Amino acid sequence: MKTPLSFQYCRFTLFLACALTVGAASISAADLAQAVVRQKVNVVTVAPSLSAAARPAATGSVVQNQNVVRTGNESRAELEFTDLTLARMGANSIFSFDSQARALEFTQGALLFSKPANSGRVEVRSGAITAAITGSTGFISNQPAAIMKTVKGKIASKETTTVLGMLEGTIKGDAAWNTPNGARHTFHFSLGPGDMLVAQANRQPVVVQFDLPRFIKSTPLINAFNRPILNQPQLFQAIANYQTDERRGFIRPTRVTLVTQPSQLGWVSGSIANSSFDASVNQLGGSSSSSGGGGGFVPVGGTGVIRGQLVWTTSADLDLHLTLPDEQHVFYANRSVTFNNGRATAALDHDNLGGVIDAPPDKRVENIAVNGTPSNGSYTFFVNSFNPSSPNASDPFTLRIGSGTHTQTLSGSLTGGQNSAPLVLVFPPHG
Repeated sequence: MKTPLSFQYCRFTLFLACALTVGAASISAADLAQAVVRQKVNVVTVAPSLSAAARPAATGSVVQNQNVVRTGNESRAELEFTDLTLARMGANSIFSFDSQARALEFTQGALLFSKPANSGRVEVRSGAITAAITGSTGFISNQPAAIMKTVKGKIASKETTTVLGMLEGTIKGDAAWNTPNGARHTFHFSLGPGDMLVAQANRQPVVVQFDLPRFIKSTPLINAFNRPILNQPQLFQAIANYQTDERRGFIRPTRVTLVTQPSQLGWVSGSIANSSFDASVNQLGGSSSSSGGGGGFVPVGGTGVIRGQLVWTTSADLDLHLTLPDEQHVFYANRSVTFNNGRATAALDHDNLGGVIDAPPDKRVENIAVNGTPSNGSYTFFVNSFNPSSPNASDPFTLRIGSGTHTQTLSGSLTGGQNSAPLVLVFPPHG
């Protein structure tokens, strides 16, 4: 469904104003004068305006002030500004920016924004809200004809629904909405990591909590792109804080979600298992490569110079982790890293949330492959049972690692939230 270029209802506006340190106050509008397309997949176009003819955009293309960027079906794009602000667009999205107003304008689809700290003020406009942030990462979704679903039932709506969620950092602001008699009201809100605002023009906005770690793990807006975002350390800290609060009972995800067209966001509400916001990388064109087995490995994922593979048979969400010799960490929230002075890569090239059978009759697989010229040292693999409240008493697994003809295997079982013993491969192997 296409979103009309002019909305019949009162348009909301989202202002994300990044707070400044003393030294950052002098940064000019030139920081948003243009953006570079760092990554594009499938159909990405640029036009002088919404109504003008578009031209294809290639990786490395420069997008100028007031240009409109669109993505097609099964498409995505990453734009980077001079101040390192990132805008990642999902499929069927429309995005532009105004350098004089220092404003990012988002019309439809799904967008992740990531703003480094101390890099100047910027506004983001999309549907419903006025707000301010300091060096933060979040997402916006503008979806037409959505349905709000609560524990009391479903509320049909023909309005565009704007969703704003925070992954790290904070945002405070106002959302305007209209009552049935036309009276205009303002809703004041403050969001932190794991908080989400759901807004429509003619309904009071609501703030709910969503499963932050699971969202970061599943959203294509993070894991379907080649590069980690600049604020990756802050994301890791936000995940750790969320999990600590969850163990203490401070996190209570609200049973509110949206039923829309297939979502590009990822898992938003962990309290509703069949939510249509449960999305995978495949919805944005992501895929896993397959290769031959050998050495006891299941033929899923790449072989690599060094390989680690986790196999299990239950519906639990088990995760494979790798710590490199330089202490970099490869796992679902940091899927691909470069090391050894750029001569090697390590990537989680196949992920599984537990709901998909990769090898019949019942095998789930996660795979990490190291390619290129790895540095000498210890490569430490381990397994984590992601969900602390897993319904199973324990979940058996097999972890296999290897390089060339040298392989090691660890079998065991994990309860919810538990880590396995490490399995260490010393490279290059001897003997």
